[in-house]
Amino acid sequence: MRLDRYISRFVGLSRSQSRSIIRNGRVTVNGLKIRDVSLDVRLESEVSLDGTRVEAFDTVTIMLNKPAGYVCSRSESEGPKVFELIQGNFVDELSIAGRLDKDATGLVILSNDGKFVHTVISPRKKVEKEYHVCTELKVSDEQLTCMRQGLMIGPEEFSRPLAVERRGDKELTITLIEGRFHEVKRLVKASGNTVIRLHRRRIGNLLLPTSLEEGSWVFLDEESLKKITGAL
Repeated sequence: MRLDRYISRFVGLSRSQSRSIIRNGRVTVNGLKIRDVSLDVRLESEVSLDGTRVEAFDTVTIMLNKPAGYVCSRSESEGPKVFELIQGNFVDELSIAGRLDKDATGLVILSNDGKFVHTVISPRKKVEKEYHVCTELKVSDEQLTCMRQGLMIGPEEFSRPLAVERRGDKELTITLIEGRFHEVKRLVKASGNTVIRLHRRRIGNLLLPTSLEEGSWVFLDEESLKKITGAL
Protein backbone atom coordinates (compact mmCIF):
# COMPACT_ATOMS: atom_id res chain seq x y z
CA MET A 1 0.00 0.00 0.00
CA ARG A 2 1.30 3.47 -0.87
CA LEU A 3 2.26 5.57 2.13
CA ASP A 4 -0.15 8.39 1.25
CA ARG A 5 -3.02 5.90 1.04
CA TYR A 6 -1.93 4.32 4.33
CA ILE A 7 -2.01 7.68 6.12
CA SER A 8 -5.29 8.64 4.46
CA ARG A 9 -7.03 5.40 5.44
CA PHE A 10 -5.76 4.93 8.97
CA VAL A 11 -5.58 8.56 10.10
CA GLY A 12 -8.77 9.66 8.35
CA LEU A 13 -7.34 12.37 6.11
CA SER A 14 -7.78 13.15 2.44
CA ARG A 15 -5.09 11.94 0.05
CA SER A 16 -3.94 15.52 -0.56
CA GLN A 17 -3.67 16.17 3.19
CA SER A 18 -1.73 12.93 3.60
CA ARG A 19 0.74 13.87 0.86
CA SER A 20 1.31 17.28 2.43
CA ILE A 21 2.00 15.75 5.85
CA ILE A 22 4.45 13.24 4.39
CA ARG A 23 6.32 15.83 2.33
CA ASN A 24 6.63 18.04 5.42
CA GLY A 25 8.60 15.29 7.15
CA ARG A 26 6.02 14.47 9.81
CA VAL A 27 5.86 10.75 9.03
CA THR A 28 8.33 8.00 9.91
CA VAL A 29 8.37 4.40 8.72
CA ASN A 30 10.22 1.90 10.87
CA GLY A 31 12.03 4.80 12.56
CA LEU A 32 13.08 6.61 9.38
CA LYS A 33 11.65 9.96 8.28
CA ILE A 34 10.03 9.48 4.88
CA ARG A 35 9.01 12.13 2.36
CA ASP A 36 8.23 9.78 -0.54
CA VAL A 37 4.43 9.63 -0.76
CA SER A 38 4.57 6.57 -3.04
CA LEU A 39 6.66 4.41 -0.70
CA ASP A 40 5.20 0.91 -0.41
CA VAL A 41 4.36 0.00 3.20
CA ARG A 42 2.78 -3.06 4.78
CA LEU A 43 0.10 -3.27 7.43
CA GLU A 44 2.70 -4.53 9.89
CA SER A 45 5.08 -1.63 9.19
CA GLU A 46 5.70 0.77 12.08
CA VAL A 47 4.33 4.06 10.77
CA SER A 48 4.20 7.13 13.00
CA LEU A 49 2.78 10.62 12.58
CA ASP A 50 4.35 13.33 14.72
CA GLY A 51 5.83 10.61 16.91
CA THR A 52 2.56 8.73 17.50
CA ARG A 53 2.17 5.32 15.95
CA VAL A 54 -0.60 4.99 13.38
CA GLU A 55 -2.81 2.00 14.20
CA ALA A 56 -3.44 -0.02 11.04
CA PHE A 57 -6.18 -2.60 10.59
CA ASP A 58 -7.21 -5.15 8.02
CA THR A 59 -10.51 -7.01 8.36
CA VAL A 60 -12.53 -5.90 11.37
CA THR A 61 -15.73 -7.53 12.63
CA ILE A 62 -17.34 -6.63 15.92
CA MET A 63 -20.33 -7.60 18.03
CA LEU A 64 -22.36 -4.83 19.64
CA ASN A 65 -25.06 -5.07 22.30
CA LYS A 66 -27.36 -2.37 20.93
CA PRO A 67 -29.37 -0.30 23.40
CA ALA A 68 -32.79 1.09 22.54
CA GLY A 69 -32.80 4.58 21.06
CA TYR A 70 -29.94 4.08 18.58
CA VAL A 71 -30.41 3.67 14.84
CA CYS A 72 -28.58 1.24 12.57
CA SER A 73 -27.93 3.98 10.05
CA ARG A 74 -25.50 6.77 9.24
CA SER A 75 -28.31 9.27 8.67
CA GLU A 76 -27.97 12.38 10.81
CA SER A 77 -31.74 12.94 10.89
CA GLU A 78 -32.83 9.66 12.48
CA GLY A 79 -31.23 10.06 15.92
CA PRO A 80 -28.14 8.71 17.71
CA LYS A 81 -26.31 6.14 15.58
CA VAL A 82 -24.86 2.80 16.71
CA PHE A 83 -21.55 3.91 15.17
CA GLU A 84 -21.28 6.51 17.93
CA LEU A 85 -20.92 3.67 20.44
CA ILE A 86 -17.80 2.32 18.74
CA GLN A 87 -14.31 3.74 19.16
CA GLY A 88 -11.61 3.17 16.55
CA ASN A 89 -10.18 4.51 13.32
CA PHE A 90 -12.00 1.69 11.47
CA VAL A 91 -15.53 2.92 12.27
CA ASP A 92 -16.08 4.69 8.95
CA GLU A 93 -15.48 1.42 7.07
CA LEU A 94 -18.02 -0.64 9.02
CA SER A 95 -21.28 -1.93 7.55
CA ILE A 96 -24.13 -3.49 9.52
CA ALA A 97 -24.85 -7.17 8.93
CA GLY A 98 -28.58 -7.00 9.68
CA ARG A 99 -30.16 -3.88 11.11
CA LEU A 100 -32.35 -3.54 14.17
CA ASP A 101 -35.15 -1.02 14.66
CA LYS A 102 -34.44 2.06 16.76
CA ASP A 103 -36.47 0.74 19.71
CA ALA A 104 -35.05 -2.80 19.45
CA THR A 105 -32.10 -4.09 21.46
CA GLY A 106 -29.52 -6.82 21.26
CA LEU A 107 -27.01 -8.39 18.93
CA VAL A 108 -25.68 -6.33 16.02
CA ILE A 109 -22.74 -7.45 13.88
CA LEU A 110 -20.66 -4.83 12.06
CA SER A 111 -17.81 -5.51 9.65
CA ASN A 112 -15.67 -3.96 6.92
CA ASP A 113 -15.70 -7.33 5.12
CA GLY A 114 -18.36 -6.92 2.44
CA LYS A 115 -18.44 -10.61 1.53
CA PHE A 116 -19.04 -11.58 5.16
CA VAL A 117 -21.83 -9.00 5.55
CA HIS A 118 -23.52 -10.33 2.41
CA THR A 119 -23.33 -13.89 3.75
CA VAL A 120 -25.05 -12.86 6.99
CA ILE A 121 -27.91 -10.93 5.40
CA SER A 122 -28.56 -13.00 2.27
CA PRO A 123 -31.65 -15.25 2.59
CA ARG A 124 -29.90 -17.76 0.31
CA LYS A 125 -27.24 -18.36 2.97
CA LYS A 126 -29.93 -19.24 5.54
CA VAL A 127 -28.21 -17.63 8.51
CA GLU A 128 -30.66 -17.75 11.41
CA LYS A 129 -31.60 -14.69 13.48
CA GLU A 130 -33.36 -15.33 16.77
CA TYR A 131 -35.48 -12.72 18.54
CA HIS A 132 -37.02 -12.55 21.99
CA VAL A 133 -40.39 -10.82 21.68
CA CYS A 134 -42.65 -9.34 24.34
CA THR A 135 -46.24 -8.71 23.25
CA GLU A 136 -49.00 -6.39 24.42
CA LEU A 137 -51.61 -9.15 24.69
CA LYS A 138 -51.45 -12.75 25.79
CA VAL A 139 -50.40 -14.94 22.86
CA SER A 140 -53.30 -17.20 21.98
CA ASP A 141 -52.98 -20.69 20.53
CA GLU A 142 -54.58 -19.40 17.34
CA GLN A 143 -52.02 -16.58 17.01
CA LEU A 144 -49.18 -19.01 17.61
CA THR A 145 -50.50 -21.40 14.94
CA CYS A 146 -51.00 -18.58 12.43
CA MET A 147 -47.45 -17.27 12.88
CA ARG A 148 -46.00 -20.75 12.54
CA GLN A 149 -47.94 -21.37 9.34
CA GLY A 150 -47.03 -17.95 7.95
CA LEU A 151 -48.97 -14.76 7.36
CA MET A 152 -49.31 -11.99 4.82
CA ILE A 153 -47.49 -9.02 6.34
CA GLY A 154 -47.91 -6.65 3.41
CA PRO A 155 -49.13 -6.46 -0.18
CA GLU A 156 -47.86 -9.65 -1.84
CA GLU A 157 -45.49 -10.15 1.10
CA PHE A 158 -45.67 -13.46 2.96
CA SER A 159 -43.65 -14.25 6.09
CA ARG A 160 -43.13 -17.73 7.49
CA PRO A 161 -40.63 -17.89 10.36
CA LEU A 162 -38.28 -20.79 10.75
CA ALA A 163 -39.60 -21.24 14.29
CA VAL A 164 -42.02 -19.61 16.74
CA GLU A 165 -41.94 -20.74 20.37
CA ARG A 166 -44.02 -19.48 23.30
CA ARG A 167 -41.87 -18.53 26.31
CA GLY A 168 -44.60 -17.07 28.50
CA ASP A 169 -48.11 -15.65 28.31
CA LYS A 170 -46.79 -12.58 26.50
CA GLU A 171 -43.38 -13.79 25.35
CA LEU A 172 -42.17 -15.48 22.18
CA THR A 173 -38.97 -16.57 20.52
CA ILE A 174 -39.13 -16.03 16.76
CA THR A 175 -36.39 -17.30 14.45
CA LEU A 176 -36.06 -15.90 10.93
CA ILE A 177 -33.75 -16.52 8.01
CA GLU A 178 -34.76 -13.37 6.19
CA GLY A 179 -34.66 -9.98 7.86
CA ARG A 180 -37.14 -7.84 6.00
CA PHE A 181 -38.17 -4.37 7.16
CA HIS A 182 -39.98 -4.64 10.53
CA GLU A 183 -40.67 -8.29 9.74
CA VAL A 184 -41.13 -9.50 13.33
CA LYS A 185 -43.37 -6.57 14.24
CA ARG A 186 -45.49 -6.97 11.12
CA LEU A 187 -45.78 -10.73 11.62
CA VAL A 188 -46.99 -10.33 15.19
CA LYS A 189 -49.38 -7.56 14.13
CA ALA A 190 -50.80 -9.74 11.36
CA SER A 191 -51.58 -12.39 13.99
CA GLY A 192 -53.62 -9.87 15.98
CA ASN A 193 -51.06 -8.81 18.58
CA THR A 194 -48.47 -6.05 19.06
CA VAL A 195 -44.74 -6.14 19.82
CA ILE A 196 -43.79 -3.99 22.81
CA ARG A 197 -40.18 -5.20 23.12
CA LEU A 198 -37.86 -6.78 20.59
CA HIS A 199 -34.43 -8.19 21.42
CA ARG A 200 -32.11 -10.10 19.08
CA ARG A 201 -30.13 -12.71 20.98
CA ARG A 202 -28.58 -14.89 18.28
CA ILE A 203 -27.20 -14.76 14.74
CA GLY A 204 -26.23 -18.13 13.31
CA ASN A 205 -24.84 -20.04 16.28
CA LEU A 206 -23.40 -16.93 17.93
CA LEU A 207 -25.24 -15.93 21.09
CA LEU A 208 -25.08 -12.46 22.59
CA PRO A 209 -23.14 -12.96 25.85
CA THR A 210 -24.97 -11.92 29.00
CA SER A 211 -21.65 -10.41 30.14
CA LEU A 212 -21.66 -7.85 27.30
CA GLU A 213 -23.39 -4.76 28.65
CA GLU A 214 -25.74 -2.62 26.59
CA GLY A 215 -23.77 -0.14 24.50
CA SER A 216 -20.60 -2.26 24.70
CA TRP A 217 -18.84 -4.09 21.87
CA VAL A 218 -16.04 -6.59 21.30
CA PHE A 219 -13.96 -7.76 18.36
CA LEU A 220 -14.91 -11.16 16.96
CA ASP A 221 -12.30 -13.84 16.33
CA GLU A 222 -12.29 -16.42 13.54
CA GLU A 223 -14.10 -19.01 15.63
CA SER A 224 -16.95 -16.58 16.31
CA LEU A 225 -17.24 -15.72 12.62
CA LYS A 226 -17.56 -19.41 11.78
CA LYS A 227 -20.35 -19.73 14.34
CA ILE A 228 -22.24 -17.00 12.50
CA THR A 229 -21.81 -18.38 8.99
CA GLY A 230 -22.25 -22.02 9.95
CA ALA A 231 -18.73 -23.00 8.96
CA LEU A 232 -18.11 -24.43 12.44
